[in-house]
Amino acid sequence: MKEERFEQADQELDKNLINSIIRAIDLLYLYSKEEKELGITEIARRMKLHKSSVYRIVRTLESKGWLEQNPDTERYKLGMKIMDVGSTLLNTYDYHDVINRGMKELMREVHETVVLSTYTDLWGICVDLVEAENYISYTSKLGHKTPVYSGATGKILLAWQSEEEIQRVIDHGLKPYTPHTITEEAALREELKMIRSKGYALSFEETDPGVGAIGAPIFNGDGDMIYGVSIVGPVERLKEKGIDTLVSILQKKCREIDFRIRNLS
Repeated sequence: MKEERFEQADQELDKNLINSIIRAIDLLYLYSKEEKELGITEIARRMKLHKSSVYRIVRTLESKGWLEQNPDTERYKLGMKIMDVGSTLLNTYDYHDVINRGMKELMREVHETVVLSTYTDLWGICVDLVEAENYISYTSKLGHKTPVYSGATGKILLAWQSEEEIQRVIDHGLKPYTPHTITEEAALREELKMIRSKGYALSFEETDPGVGAIGAPIFNGDGDMIYGVSIVGPVERLKEKGIDTLVSILQKKCREIDFRIRNLS
C-alpha cells in the first residue's frame, strides 16, 4: 500500500513537469570537456528527437545566451550566460553549507554521529555536529574544546600542523583522559606520521570510555587543512560495521567535500 502511494505521488509529479524544459536541460548535459560543440543532427540523434524539435530548443537557449553558435562550423557551444548562474550559485554557498551538506550525507550513510572540528590555539573546537538517531552522550558538543593529541578528530587536526605547533602542543603537556590516551611524545609523533601517511585517524576510548572515532581532514582550495571530520559512536558498534568500511566511506566523502570547496574558491 505504501509503495502504491509513492508511485501515485511520482505520477502526479510527472504531470506537473514541463517536457520542453526537461529536454533543454538534458541537451545542456550533452556537453563536456571533450565535446565543446554539437550540431543539430548530432543532438537530435543522441536525444532521439526530431531535428525540428531540437532546433526549437536550441534557438530558445541561444536567445537567452545559454547556447552560442560558432559561425565557422554552424555548431553550438555553451553560452557565457551560464556563467552568471554559476557565479550566483558560488555566492549562495559557502564552506559551511558545503561541509554541512556532506556531513548530513555521511551521517545518513553510516548512521553514526558526525563531528566537525577546527584547530584553535592548542585545542580542537567542535564547530558543527550532525547527530544520528542512535547517538550516544560524549564530550564533543558544539563549542566544546577537545585535546588535539587524543581522539580521532584531534589527532587529524594536529597531524597537519607545523612542527613548531606540534611541539607547542607537546610542551603544553599530554594529560591522560583514559588509560588509552597517548601521553608519550615519541608515540604521539609516530601516530601523527602514520596519520599523515594514511590520511585518516582512529581512536578507541582515548578521550571518553566506550567511545570510538574515525577522523579525516578537509582541505581548502589552496590545499591547506581547515577542518577535521569524524564518525563517532560506541567502539563495539563501529567495529561491527567494519572499521575499514567506515574509513573508506569517510575518506570518499571528504574527497567529495574537498572537490566542492575547490569549486567555491
